[in-house]
Amino acid sequence: MRLLIGLGLREREAAGARQEWIDWQRSTYTLGRTKRRGAEPVPVPRWMIDHLRLLSRDEGLIAPRADGTELQAGFSRRPMMLANALCKTNGVTPHRLRGTFATLFSEEGVPIQTIQKVMRHKSPLTTMPTSKRPGHGRTLRG
Repeated sequence: MRLLIGLGLREREAAGARQEWIDWQRSTYTLGRTKRRGAEPVPVPRWMIDHLRLLSRDEGLIAPRADGTELQAGFSRRPMMLANALCKTNGVTPHRLRGTFATLFSEEGVPIQTIQKVMRHKSPLTTMPTSKRPGHGRTLRG
């Protein structure tokens, strides 16, 4: 779940996230496999770098299943349902966490064109609804 909100990854991208795609010197993450192939280095927040260091190995999946294989599609469904119930929210999805990632960038003043590249959207029109400025939409904080 941290990979979804901390790196703005789609669920499948988080399932296949690899150690060797982290640039520790620059505090960035560059997706090796993407939905549309192009990937920009994603700035990694300090809290996420700290968490990733705890999981750090030379190579391999960042968050593998117990048997070392990639997480299956839908792996985040149950934790999200539990989180929605505990927080008394409705409809927060793994993909919404990706939007929260974009919103946090927007709140820091990052230009929409940069957010578009990091999110790997073809059009800024796709990015704009997910990267709302303060006071213009909901942002999940935790």
